[in-house]
Amino acid sequence: MTATEDLFTPIHKAIRSMIYDLGGRLQQTDFADRDSSAAVLFDLEHEFSNAVSAGCVLCLLHGHAADEEGVPFPAMQTIDAPLVRTLIDEHHEIGRKLATITEMARELSRVELAAERVDKGGRVNRQVNDFFAYYLAHMNKEEATIVPAMKEHFTDEQMRAMRSTIMGGMPKDRFASILRWMLPSLTLDELTGMLLGIKRGAPPELLTFVSGVGAAHVDPARWATVRERVGI
Repeated sequence: MTATEDLFTPIHKAIRSMIYDLGGRLQQTDFADRDSSAAVLFDLEHEFSNAVSAGCVLCLLHGHAADEEGVPFPAMQTIDAPLVRTLIDEHHEIGRKLATITEMARELSRVELAAERVDKGGRVNRQVNDFFAYYLAHMNKEEATIVPAMKEHFTDEQMRAMRSTIMGGMPKDRFASILRWMLPSLTLDELTGMLLGIKRGAPPELLTFVSGVGAAHVDPARWATVRERVGI
């Protein structure tokens, strides 16, 4: 029987929400104004010395790639090594694009002249748009390839154990940041399925933590429905 668990789509929904939000903020930013551009530049300055930081959006995106390479990719290695190699190569390209954006953002943050800031801000915007397009296409590829392959070759129990390993290995602040984006991005059925999976296959304290984030960030009426369905 084909499994139903999906280790990729829920987190990808969170990442898409991050991308859409940051992209909207970026294109509205008045880069001539140092103060108004400071926050968005911070989210673009990825800290490569700490890939699991929760301090910026691009850090979260890069950390997600590391999570994939740590658990599901090794599990898929003996099943489809060429696919895993392709996806890892794309992760490396993501890292190169992040490095370019980081350098451009830091350079812009040091510029004083308003006209030069506007010009460099436009270049940053275009570079980030290129990165987002690449990242979105990469996630689409993963959902079209590795998700069905894992459903074919692994059981729901095995994938719940993988999810528990990924979640349990994250620093608490990064995990909370991801959940803050993920849980409101899911459908009621997806939320219910995720919470049921955590309830069945993870320590009780993990369910308590996820439920706390959901209560704080998901629409109250939707969250009440999920709680009733899951029995929490």
